[in-house]
Amino acid sequence: MKHRMSRLQRAKQFMPFAALKGFETLLAAVARPKEARVELSEDQIEELNRTIQSLVEGDFVRVLYYTGHCYTELVGSIESVGKPIHSLSIEGMVIAFKDIKELNLYE
Repeated sequence: MKHRMSRLQRAKQFMPFAALKGFETLLAAVARPKEARVELSEDQIEELNRTIQSLVEGDFVRVLYYTGHCYTELVGSIESVGKPIHSLSIEGMVIAFKDIKELNLYE
């Protein structure tokens, strides 16, 4: 008579390998070369500042920003614009104005 494993027993059998998944992702991130921060021109800074000044909560935007290692794109609704603290919050992510490379407002 063949013994069948329960789903839980089967899952437990492979659990040691599941822990490596996050480790593999971390290794891949470390192996990637660090992307250099791009210095914006005066015109680009001026345009970015105009866009930031026009933002209000609820606006739908696409932002390309520097994370300290690479540029990341985020698309979502503005939750808050902190002009005194020079940052904006989109979908729970707080992004400093100085880290923004591109900001597109969707009407």
